Amino acid sequence: MLARYCAADDREAVLRLLDRHGMSLIDSGAADVVRTCLSRFVGNDERDAALIAVKAALASQAGHHDAAEAWFNQAIALARDPELEASLVYRSSLGLLRRGRTDCIDALERCAARSSSLETELLATLSTAYVVANRLDDARRAAWRARDQIGRSVRACREPRTLHQIAYAALRCGEFAEAKRFARETVSCALHQGNHDLASRGYSVLYELAQVIECDPEQALRYIEAAGECAAKSGDAHVRVWATMGALYIEADRGNVTAMRALEASLDAVDVVQSPEESGEALLPVEALRRAWNGEFAQAYRLLGESAEVQITADRRALRFAEMALYAAAAGLKDEARTSVDSAEWAMHEALSDTRHALQAQAYLTLAAALASGVADAEPRLTRFLQNRLDHSPTMEALARSVRAVHAYWSGARNHGEVLESLDMMREQHLGGIARLFESLPVPQ
Repeated sequence: MLARYCAADDREAVLRLLDRHGMSLIDSGAADVVRTCLSRFVGNDERDAALIAVKAALASQAGHHDAAEAWFNQAIALARDPELEASLVYRSSLGLLRRGRTDCIDALERCAARSSSLETELLATLSTAYVVANRLDDARRAAWRARDQIGRSVRACREPRTLHQIAYAALRCGEFAEAKRFARETVSCALHQGNHDLASRGYSVLYELAQVIECDPEQALRYIEAAGECAAKSGDAHVRVWATMGALYIEADRGNVTAMRALEASLDAVDVVQSPEESGEALLPVEALRRAWNGEFAQAYRLLGESAEVQITADRRALRFAEMALYAAAAGLKDEARTSVDSAEWAMHEALSDTRHALQAQAYLTLAAALASGVADAEPRLTRFLQNRLDHSPTMEALARSVRAVHAYWSGARNHGEVLESLDMMREQHLGGIARLFESLPVPQ
């Protein structure tokens, strides 16, 4: 319809459509037509808030974030209708949050308090903003208010973005059952609408739940591959690269060298440079693990460098410091190992204790302490780890059995058969790469 009015040179009809439906046209894939009509019929002196917002949305889609922010701010300042202002604040905040900005919180709070038509969407977005600002109690309250407004059946909500925001806030607040429920509905709703971008984000929450909470590497791999496929369909290179690196991390843990090579071959230098956070999360620990397989523990320790401090959750920071501690201890760098152990312990105080990252960190710290300070010093850590492991997870059970067997062997037990059997169990539970790491560790002197 818009293209037809444009071809007919009907300026009034074009402006009317852009004013009322410009945003939805962009979301539905007609951004090129909208852009053409704007340049032809609007110009640079337009004072209509809705049309300026359309310019902002186009700039945001093109990656021109500073221009988009300026256009949105101008549109918000011109808006006289509270509902229009709320919709503009909502759209602007989405762009800011993608860049880790939380200076949208005040505007979101103000609009959520007085908007009727967009209150649910504003509350869900506000919950995400609170998570980014590490205000988790506020995030939980906002997410639950949005959830309660949707009602008992989340299928009543036709906006998958809102479902995803609630799922994400629930995940970060430790409400895992709700996170899984809303992530599944995000995927279902998004795929039904053909919105592969939001489907990939729903799959990303399901991946993290499977990998970190349920300790199910096979299911995690299926989810992250689905996220990558959806990202490829939507053209989101960032999520596609994240999914590839996440799959690489899983395959490294599994010790699947063939799959690792295939995934690495699918990445190029531009992918790595443009995704520094994902590189720090996946590529560095993967390469460090590969070095450790070859006994290059000092190089593995130095590779991780300062990457621990930038991990986005406390349990991930704990695991990264624990990896550094184990590699340093295996290399004979005892002072560096003890420093990393202390840093890991500090991170553990702030972390959820029953995630895979936290439990794997405890396993590594047990072995690091034995190598750096002696097997007797590791006894309390071993006891704590065995008490805290996820009994319902075969993956963590296999890890616990290997750590116990290796520690006993280092203590002088003649349990070669038990060690070999426990390492085989790790391979069966998709931890072959970690089993290979344990095989490469030196015996404490």
